[in-house]
Formats: sequence, C-alpha cells, structure tokens
Amino acid sequence: MIYKISKEGKQKIIDAFKNKDISIHIDDGSLGGGEEIPCDTELTADELLDVYWNYFLHNDLENPRKGIFHYGLLVKDAHEIWDGFVFVGWDHLDTFCISTDIVRANKPYKNDDELIAVGCIHELGHNFGLLIDDHGGIDNVESVPPWKNSYWRYENYKSCLNYRYYKSINNCIIDYSDGTHGRGDFDDWSNLDFSFFKNTNFDI
Repeated sequence: MIYKISKEGKQKIIDAFKNKDISIHIDDGSLGGGEEIPCDTELTADELLDVYWNYFLHNDLENPRKGIFHYGLLVKDAHEIWDGFVFVGWDHLDTFCISTDIVRANKPYKNDDELIAVGCIHELGHNFGLLIDDHGGIDNVESVPPWKNSYWRYENYKSCLNYRYYKSINNCIIDYSDGTHGRGDFDDWSNLDFSFFKNTNFDI
C-alpha cells in the first residue's frame, strides 16, 4: 500500500495557514520530491535516519531542500506505539513521521483525510518550535481522559497541539490556537518560530 496525504487533506493544512496569510507548499511529488520509500514492516529509528539521508538529502548535505522543506514521512507503522513524532534527521528538528495504521487504530471513526492532516500539522507545530515546555497543554497525555484535571484545565486550548483535540476520537482540530478562547488557552500562532527547523535550539 502507498501512503499519501489526499488532496483534501493537504487543502485542510494549507487553509489553516492561509487563514493567517501564510503560504505553505506541500510536495508529494509535484515539486520534485515525495519519493516512495521501499517497504519495510519493521522501520527502526536508525532506518528512519537512513530514509532521511537517502530520500530527502540524497546523501548531500548541500541539498537545497535542507532548510527550506520539512521532511514528512507517512509510514504503515514505526516505533509500534506512537502515532506521530518529530526527529532530528541530521542537525535540526526538520523531520516528522506519521504511523498511519496506529493513527487509524486510535481513531477508527474518523476519515483518513482528517487523521493524516491533523497528524501532519501537529508535528509541524513542533518543527516550528512549539514544544512541551512552552505550554502545559502541549502534548499533555492527561488532557485526553475526561476524568483528568488537565482535560478541563486546557479545554479552551483549541489547538491540534492539545491531545484532547488531536488524539481523542470525537474532536479533531486541524489548526493552531490564537489564544483568544479564555483561561488555559495559548497563542500558538504568535509563538511559531519559522526558523526553528533550520536553527534548532532546545535551550528555551
């Protein structure tokens, strides 16, 4: 099976940025990238780095795509438990991976367009510097179960970076928050750092 983001899924991501007057271009082959990688049923962390080198950089540190494009991988399964994650391909946090089968298993009632789109925009948020130590609602696993305090504490954080609106079955927000929703919210859009993926500094 070939794993690709659909035209409709891509448009959902493009529209989120367009609403903030930001242009984003997604290359799934139409701009010269988007190669299909060989089938591997047990993709390890080391193999992910090999894919980055072979199919994104093409073994060339001077490849002009580096520092301009983010590299997103859609795979059947990786790391067995994570539906999506970012990683450093060479020297910066410019890469993310979506394990499509795990995403589908976690949210069987959602369509693939929403599942892949929200996964991609969530991980892009990390590529743009929004990490767990920036706000208590980012990647907070306790914001999903309604019996946890964080579920209610960050209810107003209407962002794909909030697991309540990413990992839960019924809610799916393909957007970042602008901080206008009240207590517990955070202004993702104003805190995105569009140079972070090519000048990564974790000393925040």
